[in-house]
Amino acid sequence: MINRRNILFIIFSFLLFSLLSPSCAKKPKEEKLATVLEREILRLMETANIPGLSMAVVQDGQILWKKAFGVKSRDSNEPVDDNTMFEAASLTKTITAYAAMRLVERGELDLDTPLFEYFPDKEYPQLAKDERYKKITARLVLTHTTGLPNWGGRFIHEPGKQYAYSGEGFLYLGRTIEQISGMSLQEFAQKEVFDPLGMAHTSYVWNETYAANGACGHDRHGKVNALRKNTSPNGGASLLTTATDYATFICALLNAQGLGEETIDQMTSKHVQVTVSRESADLFANLFWGWGWGIQPGNTGFGFWHWGDNGDLRAYTVTYKDSGKGFVYFANSNNGLAIAEAVTSLILDDHQYALDWLDYEKYDDPKRLAGLSIEKAFMDEGIEAGLQKIQEAKETFPELYDEKALISMAQYLDGGGKGEAAIAVFQTCLESFPESADAYLGLGMAYLGMGQNQSAIASFESNLKIRKGNRLATRGLQWAREALNAEKNPVELSVEEMEKFAGDYGPRHIKFREGRLYYQRDGRQEYRLLPLNKNTFALEFYAPFRIQFASDESGQVTKIVGLYIQGNTDQSPRDKN
Repeated sequence: MINRRNILFIIFSFLLFSLLSPSCAKKPKEEKLATVLEREILRLMETANIPGLSMAVVQDGQILWKKAFGVKSRDSNEPVDDNTMFEAASLTKTITAYAAMRLVERGELDLDTPLFEYFPDKEYPQLAKDERYKKITARLVLTHTTGLPNWGGRFIHEPGKQYAYSGEGFLYLGRTIEQISGMSLQEFAQKEVFDPLGMAHTSYVWNETYAANGACGHDRHGKVNALRKNTSPNGGASLLTTATDYATFICALLNAQGLGEETIDQMTSKHVQVTVSRESADLFANLFWGWGWGIQPGNTGFGFWHWGDNGDLRAYTVTYKDSGKGFVYFANSNNGLAIAEAVTSLILDDHQYALDWLDYEKYDDPKRLAGLSIEKAFMDEGIEAGLQKIQEAKETFPELYDEKALISMAQYLDGGGKGEAAIAVFQTCLESFPESADAYLGLGMAYLGMGQNQSAIASFESNLKIRKGNRLATRGLQWAREALNAEKNPVELSVEEMEKFAGDYGPRHIKFREGRLYYQRDGRQEYRLLPLNKNTFALEFYAPFRIQFASDESGQVTKIVGLYIQGNTDQSPRDKN
């Protein structure tokens, strides 16, 4: 019979054995998490066709776990390591916000002073065509309420009236930091952010470290793109960094390092509600913006988050202040955000309103997989095989035959150099959706890229009958007519005239060979230039972009002006010899 004394002895013995047992003493929670992450991340990458990924998890102001997976490029098969640098895309904005707040805390930048006042002659030329830009302040930039679009200087709202995500605003803020500090944004961030926080592998511009250990982007079918060489810092988009460095930055926010606690609380608190509707108000009812960060509620308090999307390189980060837990990952693939929800669920229990709103297709969505299969048929087997796959999908996945899906497919094919296949898909879309203004717009762009200018004109005109005054179609129509005119009345340039354009213009390069001019931007393919007039050129087989050469009074070519069909422009000064 077991008496009370024996029971107590048994309990004591069990507890003593448990304390001494190695198997019970060596399974802390973080080791279990590491095991799960190392297994599941590899599985997700393989299923989603993601070549390389780097990730870090933070807890209570420290890096809890970090790991590099896969390869930097499927061409080289060199492995990703902890120091592999990725394009951070829009995660750049959070660093720029932090840098700006360094000036705010010192009293050198006022959140509510119009930014143009910090510039010489009190003018910022890039936005000066519209006087409303003089209302833009740092506070409006940080909360995405400038009224500017993502890129370009054409206002879509009155400044200060409502949320509208804008990289252009952060470009402006970065330029303002340069004016105040007397340094480039890269130099200022190096001094005020990167060096103090120990972010040794982070930069706003191309450097040799990135050249030696940078992750190449891959499209959704795994095609490799070369590293992009960006030599001009952009406060909204140009950051290069590692998961370890960015996690170090998150820890700095959790530990109030480099900025005061009150400042960081303001940066990571809700100030403006996201009011841009996608399909339902439910998608943004729980989404807000702080100063540079998206804000969303969690189980125990609010979290700060951001996403990055440079097309073939993507990223996601979210951290909850109350729990002190969060993560960041960078992926070198167009498919990088297809796994965001799955990755988040491995670490956090909080509902991700941000991912609902962003609405990226999930890696295992049958519709997505079927669409990839159709695109692959077009690329590998030809137009007839692709069209046959579409018809088959119409039976098994009717949602793949909707207007939006067909247009997305056609746009991908067009961007991948399969213009004729894109035209076939746009035409298929219009057979079922004859009033699709977007299909006519895409078809016009595809025809323009193929040099079929008369067909491009007809497509843009069809768009404008449905959407009178559509700005992009109007500009496309203008470009198509200019190209048609140049086709009928060829512009003759002498060898001497063409040779004066040849040279390097920062990341842009002009080559003259065999009597023709060619254009190439770092990390991208080369295009033959087609003259529209003596100083403006279209790119053969690439419709949305043109270049214009600018000269000084002596006739010396001094810069390239990039002309985008959306209406925005940029400039690349000629390198000094």
